[in-house]
Amino acid sequence: MYSLQEENELIHHAQAGNQSACAHLLAAYDGLIDHMRRRYQYTPTGKLLADDALGILQLAFMEAIRDFNPTLGIHFAAFLQSRLHAALYKAFKQTCRYNERTAHPTAPAGEDEHDFFALQESSAPTPERSLLAREELANLLHQLNPQEKELLQLIYAQGLPQRTAARILHISPQTMNKRKKDCRNTACKSEKIKTALS
Repeated sequence: MYSLQEENELIHHAQAGNQSACAHLLAAYDGLIDHMRRRYQYTPTGKLLADDALGILQLAFMEAIRDFNPTLGIHFAAFLQSRLHAALYKAFKQTCRYNERTAHPTAPAGEDEHDFFALQESSAPTPERSLLAREELANLLHQLNPQEKELLQLIYAQGLPQRTAARILHISPQTMNKRKKDCRNTACKSEKIKTALS
């Protein structure tokens, strides 16, 4: 690994178009890129991205070199990791959206249907489902009033017991239960987030 000054010099040379400096930086951060490439390989969407993941990450690496400004006081490793994660997340999200819009085939004629359905995805939580639930929750939160948002923040985000949240909001536990039930009923109109509030 390079010292901070050496690394900043390499980045400066790489930004100027020096291919050797780019190669040295790429070699230094090859482990991080490989780790990010393998991060989601076990998920269904990750398997679809497996062939493209290295290219996505290398492009994000080059863009990170281009956009990095050492005068801001941010270490390049942290900057690079955030860029790599953002690039994967964007590709992951695009693939999830593509899969939502794509028709999936039914069981092929003439094959044993038990074999076909044994290969189907389980209903266990996956990163794709969590991502879709988070997006759905964000859309839902825009529809809630400030009191409902505060209630959900205390119970689900901060993990406070209902009685504690009721004391903070200066309401009775019964009112808390009623408001929580109303929020859940509103939220559960969406199939994607039923499990997110369970």
